[in-house]
Amino acid sequence: MSIVNKLRLYVKSQKIDQLEFTMPHQSGGGHWCSAAYRSKGIMRQLTQEDNEAIEYLNAKGISYRLIDLSDHPMKNRIFAKATGTNQTPILVLDNGTKLRGLSEIKQNL
Repeated sequence: MSIVNKLRLYVKSQKIDQLEFTMPHQSGGGHWCSAAYRSKGIMRQLTQEDNEAIEYLNAKGISYRLIDLSDHPMKNRIFAKATGTNQTPILVLDNGTKLRGLSEIKQNL
C-alpha cells in the first residue's frame, strides 16, 4: 500500500506561442497567398518565484504534487481564486494550511 502525499504546490504558467513564417510557394507546389505565420507549438513558462519554489522543494527532497492553474478550466480557476489560491506559488500542507509565496514556504519548511 502506497502513501499518498497531500502536499500540493500551485503555480501559474504563461503560454508562449512559437511561430514561424512559411512560404510554401518557394518550396514548390504552393500558391503565393498561402505564405503565413504558423504555430510550431506552445511553450509554457513559469514565473521566477514559481521556478524558485519548485527548485527549493526539490533541493530539500520534499515530494509534492505540482498543479498548474493555467491548465485547468475556467470554473476551477474561479473556484481557486474564491478560496484564496490566486497568487502563486502556494504550497498547501497536509492539514490544509496555505503557505503563500516563496518566503513563507522557506520560513515554514
